[in-house]
Amino acid sequence: MALVNCPDCGHNVSDAAPACPNCGRPNPGERVRSGILASNVSSLETQPEAPRKQRTGPGFPVLLSALLLIVLGAGAALLVLTATQDRGSPVAARPTPVPAPLSANSSGSVLPDIKGISCDALESTIVHLHVHLAIFINGEEQQIPFGIGIGQPWQVSESDEGPFVTDGACFYWIHTHTEDGIVHIESPVRRRFTLGDFFAIWQVPLSGTQVGNAQGQVITYINGQRNATNPADIPLLPHARIQLCVGGDVPPYPFDFPPGD
Repeated sequence: MALVNCPDCGHNVSDAAPACPNCGRPNPGERVRSGILASNVSSLETQPEAPRKQRTGPGFPVLLSALLLIVLGAGAALLVLTATQDRGSPVAARPTPVPAPLSANSSGSVLPDIKGISCDALESTIVHLHVHLAIFINGEEQQIPFGIGIGQPWQVSESDEGPFVTDGACFYWIHTHTEDGIVHIESPVRRRFTLGDFFAIWQVPLSGTQVGNAQGQVITYINGQRNATNPADIPLLPHARIQLCVGGDVPPYPFDFPPGD
């Protein structure tokens, strides 16, 4: 306990008194600070603020800028890598394997050459001629199929001669469009073609003693005349009429080629 001087009346007052007994100045109840009533202290007087710690290093704005530069740099690198791969890089996808054709001739045919004759995408007219073939086995005429020498799939339409193969995957230089016995020779080169070439493309055996599955002496007629030439060696000449007989002799019959053939 201590005495302090009241600033209003000048009397000494105990620092524990609730108010000055002389003038009634209130004492807020705080203990004295350095011998002065707490009420004597100005309300504007405050404790000095402790000094703030100074940041060290580059500071937050600098760090944010550096982080932004790192992000932008990574994005640019990703764009460069993507563009490089798009232009063709070692990371490019593996090419899809392409199956090789059955033959590697210059015409690009998927069917093999037969006796030097290829199966081409289009028919050629450098050499363009027709022959007629008739086959008799045991006295009965055999039908020559349409589509011999034409790669499948076919496009077939109806004609006066029956079904007509109008298109196919490829065309050998010797082939049939119809089943009336007319054989078409349409070649891009000038060379000698024989009946043996046609049967090879047809994949049917032919010799002096066999026609297909029929065996025995083969009687041959060319343009209505008996001929002793080996059937496989008979040349395919314009409008030749060839007849083969196995198991009996059948007189040849006349055949008229359609107009324009």
